[in-house]
Amino acid sequence: MNHRNPTVPAALLSIVLGACSSAPPYAAMAIEDDAEATSNVVVTDGELHDIVRVGQAFVERVPGTNQLRVTVPIRNIDDETIQILAQMSFLNGRKQPIGDDTNRQVKILAPGDTITYVAISKQAEAADWTLRLGWNR
Repeated sequence: MNHRNPTVPAALLSIVLGACSSAPPYAAMAIEDDAEATSNVVVTDGELHDIVRVGQAFVERVPGTNQLRVTVPIRNIDDETIQILAQMSFLNGRKQPIGDDTNRQVKILAPGDTITYVAISKQAEAADWTLRLGWNR
């Protein structure tokens, strides 16, 4: 006859679950694991992420000033007009901020509409960029 003690699995489960919820302090999450480290365009809201699409960016230097000009197509695939906020941050070659950010700009996209977002750096030092898209609420 096989007798099992039901308290052993319950005790083991409580030990395992107790170990999963450790007390503070908590280790900080690394910036290097953030979406901005792997993508030039990030969307700050899950619902907005579902209804906007971005095309391939066109990046060029402005002749004479060596500023960086970035052009990004943004499309609304929803069936309603949306308002978004777009902000570009220009970065150095190591993807570090250089204090060259645009103001947040309201963009209105009709259903199925594609707009072209254009930003030009203030500094010739700009070598990379991140575009943040969020709701205008």
